[in-house]
Amino acid sequence: MKYIHNQMENNISFPKEEVYKLFEITDEMAINGDELVKDFTENFSELLNNTWERFHRNYPTVKQIGLEALEQFLIQKTEVIRSEILSKYLLSENLHVLMSNGCSIYAGSKAINQTDESKCKTLLRNAQFQDEPQITDIIQKLVDEKPEVALDRLYEIKMYCANVLKKEQSSHWIDDLIIQYKNSFIEEFVNTIDYRKNHLHKLFLKRLLARSIKLKRVNLFTLNYDLLIEKSAEEMGISLNNGFSGFHYRVFMPSIFHQDFHINNSDGNKSQTKSMNLFKLHGSLSWRFDDSKPPYGITEQQYDFAENGDMKTILPECIIYPVQSKKKHSLDLPYSEMFRQFIEFVNKPSSTLLIMGYSFLDEHVNDILTNALTNPSFNMIVFSYLDENSPYISEYQKRLFERSREDSRIIIFSGNILGNFEYIVKFLIPYADDTNFDAVLFNTYKNLKGDHSHVK
Repeated sequence: MKYIHNQMENNISFPKEEVYKLFEITDEMAINGDELVKDFTENFSELLNNTWERFHRNYPTVKQIGLEALEQFLIQKTEVIRSEILSKYLLSENLHVLMSNGCSIYAGSKAINQTDESKCKTLLRNAQFQDEPQITDIIQKLVDEKPEVALDRLYEIKMYCANVLKKEQSSHWIDDLIIQYKNSFIEEFVNTIDYRKNHLHKLFLKRLLARSIKLKRVNLFTLNYDLLIEKSAEEMGISLNNGFSGFHYRVFMPSIFHQDFHINNSDGNKSQTKSMNLFKLHGSLSWRFDDSKPPYGITEQQYDFAENGDMKTILPECIIYPVQSKKKHSLDLPYSEMFRQFIEFVNKPSSTLLIMGYSFLDEHVNDILTNALTNPSFNMIVFSYLDENSPYISEYQKRLFERSREDSRIIIFSGNILGNFEYIVKFLIPYADDTNFDAVLFNTYKNLKGDHSHVK
């Protein structure tokens, strides 16, 4: 477990004496201690996933400890990260979070693997346009691209056919292909989420809300299309400002991102509500175009969730447009407005940006991050699932690792523990008192009324 802080590389190690204490190993026991410690260290994430069979088979005489004991051990080992590093940055005047697909994997979102066969690839491979062999060839060559990149290219081809070639029929064919491709993409990679499994999102929001009410509200920026954040916030009673106003008819009004919400108390004082800003940079399953909703012509559809955790309906016309590259192309509404807000917020004085679950493949986002680092008071904290030497790491992220050794404003936690959303939320983000005050209040009332069935 490695991290770079203050331009220094740090390792969280497991000294032999600590491992011996954890498993209650004595010198008299016939165990290859060095081998056990090495095995324990290299396979720690496997053990955290409660996969002990191989370890117990190799060391049958060692005490079998539970997951709770292992998690307590990790809590102790990460104390410095929480109390001396992250706790300071979470008190930043302006705190922002950038989340991407890696944060939704635990709930069922699929990582996009270029080598896997999919409906998206089949659609491109079988695409045939009458009298347009050149366009057919270009589209079929997109088979091996990542879905977001392929969708991006399809939009480009559509615009080329409509505006340059002036071939309306070809433009319509590609438009139909885009709709099919987008629906397949949502079905295969986004709508696989079980929305009942949102416990980590709820815990993460709870951690962020533990900030002092005197500080500005947190800004959440996400590249995901799913509704995990929205559903989690609603279940927790958090007011989520996502740029839409209205009750029955939701209209996109980005100016409300800058409005404060408070409660006027009976004593004349004002108190802040539990609220956050949410910016969906690549669109959302709940957005759709509606020309009757000025000034931007965008509305938000409210969703119902089935008992099995699925979304009951998916809008085929939902607005998702995953611009991954070609930064020479300008962004259309609502993306241009969302990115403008992203730029404005991260460039505020004394800003800290937490980045998690992001692969650093979006050139628009990367440009904004680069420009933000020209601000001396800006700090960037990256949680990367991939290590620096991973063959899958992006070139931009490689440069971030390099710069973090020269620029103390860039802090990087990497690996399958320090960069894993589950462990970030559980063990790294500083946590205030976890007491469920509402449950305590209710149990006090029930006890005094003589009812001894407790809320847990």
